[in-house]
Amino acid sequence: MDERKLLPLLILFLTGWQEAVAIVSMQHVAVDVGKDLELFCTTENVVPRYEQPNVMWVREGREDGQAVRLKVEPNGMLKLSNVSVNDVGNYSCTLDDDLDKTIFNLTVRTPPPALQNVWVKPSTILANILWEVDGNGGYPIIDFTAEYRLKPVVGEEPEEWKPISPIHIPPNSRQIDVYHLVPNTTYSFRVWATNQLGKGEIVEVEGHTQYSIEELELARHLLAGVENFDTRVWVAAVGIVMGTLLILGLGTCYLLYRECKVPSQLEEQEVIELVPNIILNPGFFDERTEHVPQDENFNNQTTTRLNNNSVVQPRRL
Repeated sequence: MDERKLLPLLILFLTGWQEAVAIVSMQHVAVDVGKDLELFCTTENVVPRYEQPNVMWVREGREDGQAVRLKVEPNGMLKLSNVSVNDVGNYSCTLDDDLDKTIFNLTVRTPPPALQNVWVKPSTILANILWEVDGNGGYPIIDFTAEYRLKPVVGEEPEEWKPISPIHIPPNSRQIDVYHLVPNTTYSFRVWATNQLGKGEIVEVEGHTQYSIEELELARHLLAGVENFDTRVWVAAVGIVMGTLLILGLGTCYLLYRECKVPSQLEEQEVIELVPNIILNPGFFDERTEHVPQDENFNNQTTTRLNNNSVVQPRRL
């Protein structure tokens, strides 16, 4: 092979090998969104104040909007203010023209991202909301929250969102049921996740509840022939029922009156009939009569003479 062709290949190989050897380490750094970030190029993260090292920072895929928030301090520290999700990436630094360099892999912790594959499985009076989780934003998910309301009508003020119980859905849940819905009605549903940084992105979907077949059949049966229905028949039926109830009420009152009145009259009649019997038969129920065997007339008592010499005949003759 020609030496002139071999020399460029050798230089390219040495350059790549030198760059590979120059990479010292990869450090992973995580910061909350909205916070400030400080990176030191030295391993001890401390540079004496009287020293001003020659530090070069390089951001892979740097954006122009980041320049106003990015600053390199005199001691070589890289300061990035108000970190956003767009700042995620690799930051490398080289100190004092040294071939060795340090790479920082920056990740930004955020509230949970939007839930994936959110859909509604509606029934007649209830609906089932299902979802999948695509990341937690860097912190564990604390809970989920779901709400619903009637679909807003164009030109009208939408109603307030109603919370779905439980308000704090456990983080291991992937579905929730909504009750007490109206059949054949369109609803809006929304759900989101929450971690220690706050509420994640909200996902909103719509669902239409199904018809109630049983209610439709019952209504069809009850309203059969309603167009040809004569209201006079209804009035006559109501009149007959009311008249019957009135007659039954009057009859009941009369029977109660008789039950209360007749016993008192019978008691008075019995007292009146008892007085003549006592006068005519002074020995009525007199215990001084003597009991004897029955004769041919079935009498088992004998006459008793009282002190006034009156004779009391037996009660049975």
